Formats: sequence, C-alpha cells, structure tokens
Amino acid sequence: MNPRDLELTLAAARAVGPCPPGEEAAWTEQVRARAVHLYTLADTVGQDLQRLDEAKQFTATLLTVRLEATSTRGVLVVRNTSGELESLRTDRGDSDAGRAMIERARALVGHRLRVYRLNEQMASNAKLQVRTVVHLTDHGPDTDPIHEHSAKDNVLAAAEGDKDAARRAWLDAGLPETGSVSVSQLAAALAQLPAVDAS
Repeated sequence: MNPRDLELTLAAARAVGPCPPGEEAAWTEQVRARAVHLYTLADTVGQDLQRLDEAKQFTATLLTVRLEATSTRGVLVVRNTSGELESLRTDRGDSDAGRAMIERARALVGHRLRVYRLNEQMASNAKLQVRTVVHLTDHGPDTDPIHEHSAKDNVLAAAEGDKDAARRAWLDAGLPETGSVSVSQLAAALAQLPAVDAS
C-alpha cells in the first residue's frame, strides 16, 4: 500500500469512528466510501487551487448579479478601482461550484472585494474567451461616495450607450440629478436596466 492510500484510509476510519462489534462488513464499506470521497474531494480542491494560482487578482465593488438564461451562468458587474465596470461570469449555474458562487455573490452586492478572475476559452468557440470569477474575498461594504459623473458614466456603459435607457434607469432608481451617490444607489440604477443575455 502506498503512503497516500494509507493516509486516506486512516483519515476515513477516524471520520467514520470505531467499528461496532459484529458490524465489520458495514463499517468497512463506510470507511471505503469515505476514503473514495476524500480522494475525489482532494482532486477537486487541487483543481480549484490551480485555478486560483493562475487567476488575476484585483479589487472591485460588486454592483449586480444576474443569470444568463442560455448558459445558467451568473453575470457579475463589478466597478474596479479606476471607476470602470467589468462583467464577469461564474461557472455554470447548474454545477455545484457555479451555484455556490452565484449565491455567495448575491450576498456580497455592494461590498468591496478581492476578485480572482481567469480568462477561459469558451466551450462553443475556442477563439473566444470568457472572464470567469473563481473566488471572491469580502472586504466589507463599500461606503465611499461615487461622483455623479462617474456614476452616470457607469449607468450609460451598462446600458451599452443607450442614453434613454440610462436616464430611465437613473430616474426609476430615484437617484438625484446632482451630487454624489452611494454604491447601493448605483447598484439600484443598474438593476433597473433590462437584462442582456450575452452568453
């Protein structure tokens, strides 16, 4: 037996607990199943850590989280430290990792984050890349005011240059005509824009 297999078996036996008298067969099966689970878990964690090693890191504030209907991916719109918007996608929402990232992101809207992002090839077109978020580290709510011109530029960019849609979103969110706005106010304006499925 190689050392890795012995370590996995011992860890599984500790997790399952002592073998009750007369239940050796059932206990052995529980230990075997737990060892296999630990092995596959280590493989998954290894892949996750490799993606983190390869990811670009930057600080940004999360403004919105939407779902793409066709891909089931979450689309996160973040505002980076230079005041520009960037769209990131999660793994597919029908996967455990994608679903967990979407739920975590929804809880972090309005927060300043350390974002770990990969540029990954699209499965449907190897010539195109998708900006995929692989991890978010929370640094708490972003309470810094946003200058009105920067905020209006962000809404216009999110509206893909449609000035009427941007103005409607601004007014529908109840934002002031002049003066700085909060992160939550900017997020509210972006939420008024129609969803675009850009998978």
